Amino acid sequence: MSSNYVVGRERQSVMPFYLICDVSASMWQEMTALHSGVMRLWQAIVQQPVLNDVARICVMTFSDDARVVVALTKMSELPDGMPKFAYENQTQYGAAFRMLARAIAADYAELKRNGHRVYQPCIYFLTDGEPTDGNWRQALREMVSDRAMARMGSHPIIVPFGFRDATNSTLRRLAYPPGVSRWYHASSSTIETALEELLGIIKNSVLASGYSALKGDPEHILPEPGRDSGITYGEAEDMPGI
Repeated sequence: MSSNYVVGRERQSVMPFYLICDVSASMWQEMTALHSGVMRLWQAIVQQPVLNDVARICVMTFSDDARVVVALTKMSELPDGMPKFAYENQTQYGAAFRMLARAIAADYAELKRNGHRVYQPCIYFLTDGEPTDGNWRQALREMVSDRAMARMGSHPIIVPFGFRDATNSTLRRLAYPPGVSRWYHASSSTIETALEELLGIIKNSVLASGYSALKGDPEHILPEPGRDSGITYGEAEDMPGI
């Protein structure tokens, strides 16, 4: 899963990751498991100072609206780890994509102003269900074609992770770009196990991708799930949302 998005010759390399989590009402029993999984990501990064210097993590949640829970930052700048999550209402993908479009463009501009070398952003999109808003495809297309992000020279990689009522057909529509991204779906017998497995893949992806940047050959690495994990996956094929 290669990424050749490198801008300029600035002093420090930065690899931005965006974790956006579904906190709709159907997730009410999973808030503790979700927080625990994100805390494991935080711990894995802060325990490795060299990786901490490269990886920048932004955590968002979405339901009827989307909000930034943790702005793009080094994990070491969160001494107490991640804040708690709270469940909300409906599953509206469009709100997530509109927020992501604004946040990624603003973060890129800020990183460049601070003299960083910025690698292609990667979005991990975690959901337990199907969207309830009818215009989410349009919001996704607008995000991918956003002029502010186009000025970055490349668009973000979108990697969807689904469980419970999320369907493979919808996850396929989210994965982008073709030939680079993947989608994942967990069908474990318990929701807690499914969520733990998916968050484990996200953690491993961030760590492996970050180390690739440290070696001077940056790429977004999307691991294959374990054979007995109950997770299915596929490659991104077409323009998202179509």
